[in-house]
Amino acid sequence: MANNEYHVSSFVVRVRPQDGPSVSGAIQSVVGLEVHAEEAGKLIVTAEGGTVHELAKLSAVLEQTDKVMSVAPIYHEFSSDGESTTSLPRDE
Repeated sequence: MANNEYHVSSFVVRVRPQDGPSVSGAIQSVVGLEVHAEEAGKLIVTAEGGTVHELAKLSAVLEQTDKVMSVAPIYHEFSSDGESTTSLPRDE
């Protein structure tokens, strides 16, 4: 595995519409997570980390956040030593 990796993933997080603002605030407080949009109980969230394992931990944080009903990954990309691809390395 390369030493200089950068991973980014995006997720759709579903909550009850009335819970959107509080869940969004909770997610925004986690380093590596950012809420980009919130509408009618649907949040678009990105996660950034140095390894795919960091992303897995951030995904687990999303799933365990109070009032979250579901988390669906929709995109993953990583860069390693200047090369970018959307596939996971085979050894991961």
